[in-house]
Amino acid sequence: MNAFNTYSVLNIDLDAIASNYRYLRSLVNSSICAGVLKADSYGLGIEGIAPILYNEGCRHFFVAYTNEAVALKNALSTFQQKTHIYVLNGPYLKGWEDYYHHHQFIPVLNDLEAVHEWQSYGKEISQKMPAVLHFDTGMRRLAIPFEDFTKLLQSKLDYLDIRLIMSHLSSADEKDNPANLEQLLWVNSIKKNYPNFSISLVSSSGIFLDPSYHFDLVRPGIALYGYNSCFENAEKLTPCVELQAMILQIQDVKANEYVGYNRTYQTKCPSKLATLAIGYADGVPCAIHNQGGYVLIKGLKAPIVGKVSMDLINVDVTDIPDVSVGDWATLLGDKITLDNWAIATKYSNYELLLKLGKRLRKVYTTQKQHQGLESVSC
Repeated sequence: MNAFNTYSVLNIDLDAIASNYRYLRSLVNSSICAGVLKADSYGLGIEGIAPILYNEGCRHFFVAYTNEAVALKNALSTFQQKTHIYVLNGPYLKGWEDYYHHHQFIPVLNDLEAVHEWQSYGKEISQKMPAVLHFDTGMRRLAIPFEDFTKLLQSKLDYLDIRLIMSHLSSADEKDNPANLEQLLWVNSIKKNYPNFSISLVSSSGIFLDPSYHFDLVRPGIALYGYNSCFENAEKLTPCVELQAMILQIQDVKANEYVGYNRTYQTKCPSKLATLAIGYADGVPCAIHNQGGYVLIKGLKAPIVGKVSMDLINVDVTDIPDVSVGDWATLLGDKITLDNWAIATKYSNYELLLKLGKRLRKVYTTQKQHQGLESVSC
């Protein structure tokens, strides 16, 4: 039996993702435009999205963990041209070297011990091992400290094939934040002293800062899916998801009746309420109910009333004619975006996107095929 909710659906527009990738690639000129598909492609399904990016020419992919790398490799198994799969959070299990070597995964090495282990493995099998070296320029997160990194590059790394040196901006979504320039200067110092190495600094927001941040490879993630409203030219991105839920029940409610948990909402006049088959278990943020949240039914606004429940929400359809059980409501799409949710709830669009899809039925759509391809989230 399928685990998803058959009365709500997450439509994922693959044409929009392809268009976003082409647009991002056009912004970075000669730099490589990779694809970040961690967390099951931000919750949208790696098996549906990876082939679309491949068909657009993407050959460099980033994931967070080894199991995601395996899922990505399986999703691309029918394609002939070589792809490069980088594992961002690195391997930390004993004996990982054989597994990575066998599957041709490229580890992002975030500490000196991992560098030593990968180097020693290469020496053992007399082979240079592909690797990415990740150094810290201000995040103080998983990475090699800058002072250790400069010493590392001066040492012998005879058995490492360093494909990329990368870092990560802490404040790329704030264009005027001085931290961006500080981190850029650190990376420029590496590029100046080690010009033969390829460099990667930016993910989605950093692409829109300035071409001087692009270097040799960029790593867009959420921008692939159409979400990155920080900068003016990001408006050309197309959101790829539409979230819909079916009306399960319609009831007439008298004035002064309470609705939902804790009686947070009271009708002011006789009203018609519809109950939708979706709730916070499907990613609808609880905070949306008291922040002017609404859905669209027949193209008209239906305010969310009462608290969001785990599996259900109520909306006011008093002013919408001819509403019936079985009609569909749009929660995202048709002019309602994740950015609207983010503003109303104070959550980031990253977090909101990732909360979708665990129980929702996913339908991948493309104009080229004129049909949907269903997929169940793992």
